[in-house]
Amino acid sequence: MTPDSYRHRVNALALIAGSGFAGANMFIGTSMGVYWLSLDPLDFMHNFGPQFQRFLITIMPLFLLTFVGLVLSARLDWHNPVPRRSWLIAISLYAVLSLITLAYHMPENLRLLAADYTPEEAQAARLYWLSGHVPRVFLGFLIPIYMFAALAEPTKNEPVPS
Repeated sequence: MTPDSYRHRVNALALIAGSGFAGANMFIGTSMGVYWLSLDPLDFMHNFGPQFQRFLITIMPLFLLTFVGLVLSARLDWHNPVPRRSWLIAISLYAVLSLITLAYHMPENLRLLAADYTPEEAQAARLYWLSGHVPRVFLGFLIPIYMFAALAEPTKNEPVPS
């Protein structure tokens, strides 16, 4: 594999996985959020477990592949400060999103799976859980924006337009 084809494949992995992850977060936070808000709170709680498992097996590969693509792409541009800065911002945003997921969403998901709620508690838990998706959706979309910014910068192998 030539260095250029490797670069294109790694960058494609980063961008496709990152964009897919952003879209999955938006789908969960908006489309499914509207659907979940239309349900009776206890119906939401009853259906949450099977839906959570389906989302997890769909979104986790995108989440992990985004990380791999980000790190490999940043490594390729490490010698070039302008794209490196954009890659590092994207990686930092990914780290913040990961911390939100680990510190907020995973524990909250486990609480939703394990708890026996009254209708009022279920309503409050659902709203609390859905509101936590707002920063994830926002950060999820910023990551590919910074990837695009890094990819828009010429590499050392490319001529700089005059």
